[in-house]
Amino acid sequence: MLSIGILQVAAQPVQVGLYQDHLVRAAVVYCSAGSYQLVTDGTVVSRLVPGDILYLTFEEGQVKLLDAYRDFGYVSHLELQAVSLDAVFRVRPIDPELESRKYDDDLVVKAEDRYMNLINQVDIDKYLAGVVESEAGSNAEPEFYKAQSILCRTFALKNLDRHLNEGFSLCDGTHCQSYKGKNDLNPGILEAVQETTGKIVADFNFKLIDAAYHSNSGGQTQRASDVWLRDVAYLQSVVDPYSLHQGNAKWSDTISFNDWKAYLIANGMKSVSKLPEEIIYVEQMRRKKYFILDKDSIRMTKIREDWGFRSSFFDMFPEGDSILVWGKGYGHGIGMSQEGAMKMARDGFSDQDILHFYFHEIRLMDFRDLPASSLPQAKFKF
Repeated sequence: MLSIGILQVAAQPVQVGLYQDHLVRAAVVYCSAGSYQLVTDGTVVSRLVPGDILYLTFEEGQVKLLDAYRDFGYVSHLELQAVSLDAVFRVRPIDPELESRKYDDDLVVKAEDRYMNLINQVDIDKYLAGVVESEAGSNAEPEFYKAQSILCRTFALKNLDRHLNEGFSLCDGTHCQSYKGKNDLNPGILEAVQETTGKIVADFNFKLIDAAYHSNSGGQTQRASDVWLRDVAYLQSVVDPYSLHQGNAKWSDTISFNDWKAYLIANGMKSVSKLPEEIIYVEQMRRKKYFILDKDSIRMTKIREDWGFRSSFFDMFPEGDSILVWGKGYGHGIGMSQEGAMKMARDGFSDQDILHFYFHEIRLMDFRDLPASSLPQAKFKF
């Protein structure tokens, strides 16, 4: 058991579970750049240079391992360890068949009960650069990338023990933060991450914040208690003009009037049957927590989830037997609006300006200056 306290994380790699939404039973691994050594059950058995390939197949509780020339037999644990700073590998799952992705640094493969557990052991700044590119794209300004990097680092450090029982720290899906592999499209993203190395967002009690962000607020962010059923001082509603007139600022949909009425009745809004039809539509000049009819109510976030709307910030208008839904924003609306933050960066605001605009009463600081009691103590098995 290797115990890694978060205070040492700056000098340690982070362990990221790959393809965690799938049970990977076969994969091909390529050495794309640099050089690696292949370690099986603690023994170095080969070295890889660009162009070399490994074939991994899960069989009867172990991993069958081959390269282009040799059959290494069955192993329960293998590691592809980088021996050069520029080392990059690529993974292509073939059972099931999934998209190929490139990764920096090391690969750890462990045989589980029914599948292979693929883990990228990677420098935290390289990991964050991959997250920022996946979450925010590759065409924004440096100050935006700095703000996004600080939030992504805050989230990662706060949640390092989220997948402790599965043998890694974070997964690569939206359950943690989307990570599609190496930052490959814009080298400025890694530069922004490195320029903010160690920097996080804490509340006024020196606790890591819930580092929430979303695509577009639609002109007003959402208070955390309207979505998460708990209130925190730093996640309050903010009037956000910077998100207006951006790509995801508006959306529309059409639903059946009869389906809408049946939905309200099914969700306990008994007054629907006795109220005039013209008042059972939604209107929001500002974000509302509930849609209220007479003495009945339903959360706007529930309506969004049940109907698959882009946000819970929308109006409804009748059109014959249908209802037009005109929405604003994209995502849960809590914390930083990415498109709004991008606009602020284009307008000359700094990363600190952006974060202080979207979050109330926060401290921007180095995580190494936080008290130990404010940090999780993560442990990992390797």
